[in-house]
Amino acid sequence: MFRRSLLKTCGAATALWAAPSFAQKDADAPVAASPANAATPLTKLSLYIPGGAGGGWDQTGRALGAAIQSAGLAREVVYENKGGKGGTIGLTDFVERFNRDPAALLIGGMVMLGAIAVNRPAVTLAQVSPIARLTNDFMVLVAPSGGRFPDMNALTAAMRKDLSAVGFTGGSAGGVDHMLAGMIARQLRLDVGRLKYLPTSSGREAMDLLEKGEAQIAISSYSEFQTAIESKRLIPLAVSSRKSLHGIPSLYELGVNTDLGNWRAVFGPGQISEADRSNLRNIVITATQTPSWKQSLQKEKWTNALMHGDEFTKVLMIEQAMASAVAMMLKLKA
Repeated sequence: MFRRSLLKTCGAATALWAAPSFAQKDADAPVAASPANAATPLTKLSLYIPGGAGGGWDQTGRALGAAIQSAGLAREVVYENKGGKGGTIGLTDFVERFNRDPAALLIGGMVMLGAIAVNRPAVTLAQVSPIARLTNDFMVLVAPSGGRFPDMNALTAAMRKDLSAVGFTGGSAGGVDHMLAGMIARQLRLDVGRLKYLPTSSGREAMDLLEKGEAQIAISSYSEFQTAIESKRLIPLAVSSRKSLHGIPSLYELGVNTDLGNWRAVFGPGQISEADRSNLRNIVITATQTPSWKQSLQKEKWTNALMHGDEFTKVLMIEQAMASAVAMMLKLKA
């Protein structure tokens, strides 16, 4: 697997990599909020989604908001969407407007780490507080039904013939979808610099590019393409897990030794008190125990990947270093 090989060959470099010092590390927290540190309900919660409507972050944010309300931990949840550049535009806006607000949360994830590595914005995750990792998901490669790519063999053959003639689309530049396209090209021993990738802010936009013929292959989370796959509008070619998933063969099983997960998380303002940070963390943890959240996991086919406290902060630092290493080795550009 490319990612594991990278870890082996760059282990020392990863350990020395300048990982961000995330704002005010969280203290360890229990798996579920106990009576001794139960969450204090909020009158109004601002839930900031740095991606387009209908995208993976939007789905995650609204599912979390619904779960928080179902637990009686917020009387009102106000959602705000602002996409662009892998969430870094929204991240900057969130820091400028909400960084001292004890009742605000920001959705983010692996996509944002890649975008930070590629775009190198002035505002990074160092300015916010890690609250909790929520889910893990895998990407699926899809092509229009009746098109030139009925299966993965046809795709790899076309890539080997002329990589620049195959248009890929997915999330932001440097995000997990872009990384996966580059990792596939690298596994096929192709010049990644010839990769044609068209970034979008949601799976819906990616499908529009397929319909217009501007791209031939789209990459995103299964949940974003599920309806189109079930209606036969799109053909799933492969999934980025180690083994087949949702009835789709994995890249690894098809001879492309690559797999990559796409986790999503929630962050809080960087300039709030530890007590307010702990309250936000307990609100999120409690929400993930509700039937509402569990139903969302099942509906969207997300894997529960709850992690919080120092454990999440440490993993986040490693993942940021990893994203930087992948972006550099694959020569990803915004």
